[in-house]
Amino acid sequence: MSGFDIAAVLDEAWSLTKRQYWHWLLVIVVAVAIPLAIIAVGVAAAIAVPALGAIVIFIGVLGFFYTFLGILRNAYNASEGAKPSVGVLLRSDRFWWFLVAGVVYIGIVTVGLFAFIIPGLIFAFMFALFPYALIGKPEMTGFGALAMSWELITTSFWRFIGFRIVLLGATVAITLVAVTAQGILTGVLDSDSNILTSILLVAVSVAALFVTCSLLHLATSRTRSPTVASPVTARLFALPSTY
Repeated sequence: MSGFDIAAVLDEAWSLTKRQYWHWLLVIVVAVAIPLAIIAVGVAAAIAVPALGAIVIFIGVLGFFYTFLGILRNAYNASEGAKPSVGVLLRSDRFWWFLVAGVVYIGIVTVGLFAFIIPGLIFAFMFALFPYALIGKPEMTGFGALAMSWELITTSFWRFIGFRIVLLGATVAITLVAVTAQGILTGVLDSDSNILTSILLVAVSVAALFVTCSLLHLATSRTRSPTVASPVTARLFALPSTY
């Protein structure tokens, strides 16, 4: 197998996104809209019954974790050519282990950050693959997924370092482009150009979402085991096949 091939990774991610963009648009809109709607109901309920409102808001916050797992599951499936769907987004399997592992992950990273920062960054890096382990291995517990993440990254440490650099760089780049474009559009166009401003901002948002979906495919393609991944992803990252 070859080593880290940036061009092949980006080409695969970009190709998948071009084929599936409108499916991704629907999935992400639903993923954001459902928790926000629940939280809005909770805020309204809190006016009359504060305790009830707090419970509903908490459920809405959990909803973000729920739909985030659904987005990752869609990206995992899409890396094999499946179309992202709302049905996959709303599947409940693996959620509780994802929540448990997520809480443990956040706790470990937080403690590490308080311990001179560097340990927290190391833990955040080494346990980053646990969601994909949970999705790809239905029999695995959340703790097992954290352990698998550590072992996978340890096995291919420098390749994963290269992947994270590409992923971080692409994320920062698209964020800067989106923020800069919004600043230019809102600063240059006057109030009489609200329609044009809105159209251009929507165009920028669509482009940003396109790249975001590419990053999802990029992240997923680099974490698949070669025993189940497509020929391209298997060639990109030599992960152990003993799981």
